Amino acid sequence: MRFRAKPRKGYDYYSVVASIRSADKVREKTVLYLGRLDLLDEQKRLEIVKKLKDLNKPELISKFHSLLHSIGYKFPSPVSALEIGEIFSYGPELALHRVCEEIDLIGVVNRYGYKGGGPDIGRIVEIMAIARNCDPSSYFQLPEWYSRSALPFFLRLPSSGLTYNVAIRALDYLQPENTVQMQVALYKNIRRVYGYDCERLDIDITSTYFEGEECILAEFGYSRDHRKDRPQIIVAFVVDQKGVLVTHNVWPGNRNDADCLKPIDRRLRVDFGLDAPRIIDRGMATWESLEYMDRRKERYLVALRAEIKSLDLLDKITTPREEWADVGEGEVAISVILEKRRFVILWNASTAKANREGRERRVKKAEEELRQLQESMAKGYVESRKHRDENIGYILKNYAVKRYLHIKRKRSGLQFEVERTEALDEENQYDGYQVFVTTEMDLTEREIIDSYRIRDQIEKAIRILKNVLGLHPQYVRTKEHVLGNIFICATAFQLRSILRMKLKDRGIDMSIEEAMKTLERLKAVNITIGQEGEIQVYRKLNTLDGKTRTLIEVFNMAENEKLPEVETEKFK
Repeated sequence: MRFRAKPRKGYDYYSVVASIRSADKVREKTVLYLGRLDLLDEQKRLEIVKKLKDLNKPELISKFHSLLHSIGYKFPSPVSALEIGEIFSYGPELALHRVCEEIDLIGVVNRYGYKGGGPDIGRIVEIMAIARNCDPSSYFQLPEWYSRSALPFFLRLPSSGLTYNVAIRALDYLQPENTVQMQVALYKNIRRVYGYDCERLDIDITSTYFEGEECILAEFGYSRDHRKDRPQIIVAFVVDQKGVLVTHNVWPGNRNDADCLKPIDRRLRVDFGLDAPRIIDRGMATWESLEYMDRRKERYLVALRAEIKSLDLLDKITTPREEWADVGEGEVAISVILEKRRFVILWNASTAKANREGRERRVKKAEEELRQLQESMAKGYVESRKHRDENIGYILKNYAVKRYLHIKRKRSGLQFEVERTEALDEENQYDGYQVFVTTEMDLTEREIIDSYRIRDQIEKAIRILKNVLGLHPQYVRTKEHVLGNIFICATAFQLRSILRMKLKDRGIDMSIEEAMKTLERLKAVNITIGQEGEIQVYRKLNTLDGKTRTLIEVFNMAENEKLPEVETEKFK
């Protein structure tokens, strides 16, 4: 195609023509009529440019502008045609992307998670995990978030490459047979890159429920979310001493807590090859679990579910409580070694007092209501023994004092007497005690108690997973999608926990939430040049305070001094 000028009455009329062959002769066919160009204004020029674009011949636009130059057309100033578009932050995405690069997330996921066609699954996983940290929305909203984020530049994946179908299909490939190997490789990379060994493993479980249609994995069971009306699943998480996520496992919602320990321990031992001590929640600490750990010669520290009374440990202690080891926070402790296990008995004075006073309040309230019942009976408001016994049973059950109050019914009439039992004094004797059992013989009582206390990091991890990263409630339905979604949430927390570790290792007292908010000060702007919007570029806005500069250094973002400045046409 070319431009042709046809003189008429002293003026040139322009057209775009194409050569065609007809009956062995070459003729010119008018493809686009332009008319006179000497009276051309800017609006008409833009209309012609748009029509030339529709011809799918990019070279025609440059030839058209050369033609206008030759006839003396005055183009508008580039400055006057510059528009400032959207201003957006890119700091949180860049910090998380740098972590993904450091631990080779994309390479590991691609190595163990084959996916044919479309964007590679590694980049999809990174997008979804970062999105969970920046804006934990549904998979329907993910493509829109991605198009507004800076990730298309960092990952070199245009926004058109990520659709809802692409994201949701990726979950089908994120199944345990693949993701366990991914987690093993990622955790190995994390320890190598950040230079530390695994010294402890905190294990805990939680549940997450489903809204709407039932999932094949979901079952009714003990709900930690107080939603007994919703089917749920059980998820176990493991973090190391730095709070970095190691692995997770998923079961139907009716699985017993105690049955979760063996498969998790087997994975840590066989797949991960980790022999660090297991710090285990009391929900999983049954005698059967301990015997299993002993047979495997595992090192462990658990808080027992059993009460001190049932263990008869106090009878084996001859040292007065005043001489027990001070372990801080108004608590004292002492050890008893039985066979290969070390039992650490902890006593808390304030807890003992609170338990005793609480129990006494319940007993007094029950006694008061029983006295009022006696008055009602004297006035004739209670007419049968059945009615009387129903009221007595309700009061004892309501205040959970059946063991502490004995009801002595008289042989004739409806009257009764109330007596306190010996169980009340006996219960007071065992208040304030907690028992731990461990294989660690060389540690002091204080070191053991402190070691268990810091396991609150896994409890915090679970709260973040559920309340910040969107672990619950679950809105995906198929078994494959549920398992894939939980892997994404776990990976999102793993990235987040690495950022937290970096802050802590540098002695910076700042939460991840504050760090992310601070990094939002890193801004980029979309600039459109040319009134027809032919060129769009992105530029950084560099106005940084000391806190932001510190985070850039800590999170290794300094190497990315420039946001990629590219024309949007290159992403199409």
